Amino acid sequence: MEIMIRLFERTLINSMEAAAVVIAILLLSWLFRKKLSPGWHYALWMLLLVKLLLPLLPGNLESQLRWISLPDSIEASVHDDGNGIRNSDPVAVPAGVTDIPSNSATGSTDGGTVTEPSAAAWQLSDDVIRISAIVWLSGVALIWLLLSVGHLRTSLAFRKEARIPIPRELDELFTKIRASSGIHSRVGLRLTRLVSAPALFGIRSPVVLIPREVLGHLTEAEWECVIRHELAHCQRRDIPINLLAYLLASVHWFNPAVWFGLQRMRIDQENACDATVLSSSELKEPYAASIVKLLEIGASQKTVTAGVGFFGNKKQIKRRIVMIRDYQPSKKKISLIGLSLLLAAAVLTLPSAFADSKPAPSEQIEEAAQPLAEIIPAAKTSDESAIEFSLQLPKGSKISSPFGYRIHPVSAKKSLHDGIDIAGKKGTDIVAAAGGKVVLAESVSAKGLTVTIEHNKVWSTEYRHLDKLSVKEGDEVKEGDLIGLMGSTGNSTGPHLHFSVLKNGEYVDPNPVTTIRVNEK
Repeated sequence: MEIMIRLFERTLINSMEAAAVVIAILLLSWLFRKKLSPGWHYALWMLLLVKLLLPLLPGNLESQLRWISLPDSIEASVHDDGNGIRNSDPVAVPAGVTDIPSNSATGSTDGGTVTEPSAAAWQLSDDVIRISAIVWLSGVALIWLLLSVGHLRTSLAFRKEARIPIPRELDELFTKIRASSGIHSRVGLRLTRLVSAPALFGIRSPVVLIPREVLGHLTEAEWECVIRHELAHCQRRDIPINLLAYLLASVHWFNPAVWFGLQRMRIDQENACDATVLSSSELKEPYAASIVKLLEIGASQKTVTAGVGFFGNKKQIKRRIVMIRDYQPSKKKISLIGLSLLLAAAVLTLPSAFADSKPAPSEQIEEAAQPLAEIIPAAKTSDESAIEFSLQLPKGSKISSPFGYRIHPVSAKKSLHDGIDIAGKKGTDIVAAAGGKVVLAESVSAKGLTVTIEHNKVWSTEYRHLDKLSVKEGDEVKEGDLIGLMGSTGNSTGPHLHFSVLKNGEYVDPNPVTTIRVNEK
């Protein structure tokens, strides 16, 4: 459930960014409409696919390439450590946020673990978030199911349909054009009554589908245009690209901007294939004639699922005919403009470093997120009951999330992350930060396997998400004694140690009282 909610939250943020990318691409296409070839117009839409793909990739790449920078207070989600917050990326804590005074009206406690209600009127409850995530995922699954069923029905219909003989002249022309285009012989040709416009269908073994009713209506030059158009789709790998685009857009099924962008991408895709055919200047007139004839025959009434067809709606067909009439082959200078524009658009629409002057989260917590190769000294205090902890960590460990309050990016709830998360390798040794008595050594629901050490009447330390326990309740330990192994038990998305410090029973920031060192062995 937590993984689903985290994906849902990342999808919401990414969907807003994707809408901005759609607007940016449309603006660039309009500004350079007379400078760019149809192929470059189509290439710009690959930026949208990359943007939609980022949240589904493992790791922290999506947050690093975020275009719309969010306020610090609602930066990325955090790991769920039993305090109502989920953490997948290092999160910056703005100065002053960690010290929130007590407020009897809200029930908050300075340095404590109480979750404060948000003042925002649109605050959502956890139940609403979970229901929304379930509805979102159900919508994605439904769209994928409909796509699969449609593709399966089309495939079964072709299997049941009796083969229609292909005229020898048409078959020879297809073989000749396929060979001259450098396309593998696995691409086939088929006459069918199941479509009313030429189309390319199939991924592993694509087939050019020709409507049976079209036979006898086109000249050899017009047939060449139709075949070259469909083979251009094959050369450009348009079917797998369209399938990927459809699957990615289905993740954002609630966002009309994404679907509009997908529709415009398909239009530019057809224009790019038209431009490929028109690279032979002698085909301009027969190409326009073939479109008009197919339209008169009644094409575009029946199409195939998960394929690429020859037609669109009437407005699109009119636009294509105008493009064919006015088409001029691209010059080298225009190609350089297209390449430069694509690179510039990628820089502006992907990395957040160019979208906002504020430092990235990893820079805001430079000391916390970097490998702990240096000593983090404990601050001195005049408290007579004070104690200095010395936490020895395995080689390669790093702090992935500091202590402090967070505002949930969707629910707007303010919650305390009551310790520091230290990411490392599963099974590495975790040792006591100071001597004391083990008062807890067991599994604690969301916290997983947990060890709590009481050092005196004031100070205690807590070690969560351990893979194995090496001590039991009542044991006396010294600083540096093995207490367990790093793990990912409880509500955790990866191997890490959650280290907390308690003063008089309340959670406080471990950094001022803890010296953290890395074991280089």
